[in-house]
Amino acid sequence: MYVPNSDGKGEVTKEYEDDTELPVTTFYTSFYYENFIYFGMGPARQSESDPYAITFPLADAKMSIVAVADIGKAACAIFQDESLIGKAVGVQSDLLTGKEIADVFAKVCGLPVQYNAVPVDVYASFGFPGAEDLANMFRFFNENADSFQSLRIVGDDLMKKMGGVTKLEEWVIANKGAFDLKPAAEAVPLTAAPEATEETAKKKNPCTHWWELQKLRSG
Repeated sequence: MYVPNSDGKGEVTKEYEDDTELPVTTFYTSFYYENFIYFGMGPARQSESDPYAITFPLADAKMSIVAVADIGKAACAIFQDESLIGKAVGVQSDLLTGKEIADVFAKVCGLPVQYNAVPVDVYASFGFPGAEDLANMFRFFNENADSFQSLRIVGDDLMKKMGGVTKLEEWVIANKGAFDLKPAAEAVPLTAAPEATEETAKKKNPCTHWWELQKLRSG
């Protein structure tokens, strides 16, 4: 299992940790809130009659997530504390399951948001750039949840110097304008809708229509 954006950081960390003459603090971050805006991982739907959904291959596992601003605050605090040289420090703003993340968006945006927990191999097959790498990343999050999350617990001293962290709900409220969720339109009557096929299902948004494809294959 190879995750370029994670394994590359690990390789650099090992190189600098082996150099005992450098004043190094290892800094572990988490999945950015901003991915929900800039990388299309926020609530999405294929058509106006579909429900909004968030799709991750995480099953029921919790995921460490962080506001980019909190990374900056933590880094600033680390640079001001020489006692952290030679140590590992982590940061997370919240720790939530996929369903809990979807529920936050639903609460703030005022519309239903589903959580689609798809298998890792299905997520990897979605076809967008980096799908396989991201599938492996989420797989790592899931299979190594305890160790991954324990490295990102913010200690009391660091938390005090940071002035606290931003919970996901606070962040979504502050960035609500980036998520222009609209009520679902009335569905087209079944008699007027074209017959669904596996080929047409594949052409739809893979994240929001994976369940439709599975239904077709099992039927």
